[in-house]
Amino acid sequence: MIRIGLVGFGHLGRIHLKVLQDLPAHFSVVGVYDHNKQRQSMLHQTDPTIEHFSSYEALLRAADAIGIIASTPAHFALAAKAITLGKSVFIEKPICTQLSDALQLEKLLLLHPVVLQVGHVERFNPVISALMPRLNAKAVHYFEAWRTAPFQQRGADVSVVLDLMIHDIDLLLTVFKDTPTQIEVEAKQDQSELPDEVLAKLTFADGRLATLFASRISEQRKRTIEIKALETQYSLDLLGHQLRETSTLGEKTIISIEAHNALRMQWLDFSRSIIDKNKPKVDVSAGVNALRLALEIESLAQQYIAIKSIN
Repeated sequence: MIRIGLVGFGHLGRIHLKVLQDLPAHFSVVGVYDHNKQRQSMLHQTDPTIEHFSSYEALLRAADAIGIIASTPAHFALAAKAITLGKSVFIEKPICTQLSDALQLEKLLLLHPVVLQVGHVERFNPVISALMPRLNAKAVHYFEAWRTAPFQQRGADVSVVLDLMIHDIDLLLTVFKDTPTQIEVEAKQDQSELPDEVLAKLTFADGRLATLFASRISEQRKRTIEIKALETQYSLDLLGHQLRETSTLGEKTIISIEAHNALRMQWLDFSRSIIDKNKPKVDVSAGVNALRLALEIESLAQQYIAIKSIN
């Protein structure tokens, strides 16, 4: 059993804590640390049986592994300290805010070979799990993803690219296994000081195309993906847990989805990786690659907004 400590007891932290508590055969939650005293107090009121540590260092001493569910700007410092002390790390997406920090974590892992898993949870979505065995990635020539949600202050410390689009960036890179040679971006800033809505059109060296749209200022929640291969088109509804397969002849097949909790599967993968000393499904390289492309799109989005503001 892995002694796990959590850093961050905000909205996501509470969700992760509940999942971990429901996996007693795999994890023993030693406690939680949050620098926000109000949230520390909330934890004590919500579940007085969970120990709340007064410092991150104390939590590190008590745990075998750390789950970092803190704000993204804090990821690097928290992860680096844990890795240096030989603790395995689960870190919410994105891995860091700066590519240089993510690359530094990658180097640290060479010196301290612990498990680091990045929380790109859509890899564990039951629709994605049903799709991947059926998908001939070499035959895919087009990938389109739409991800929208109403605005929430939570997550507004980063752009919509790092907040929402990065999920689909990770899925795109998983399918295409390549990086684009050309990117065109349109963007809008509305509710925060960073891009809140971004449309990215990507072209790859072999002619494959991808379109990614993410908005956190939409009236509705939507997570859909269209994938076109040589002989088949796949339509995915990640929220509705639906997968439809359409042949070039127009024949449509609804693929049955075996429901499961994606967060639960993600934590089980982390547990297996630690025990078996294997790479997790979403390792540091996947986190770095997703961040690298996300930051490139984000930079173009910021340039687009700056030019629009002048005009």
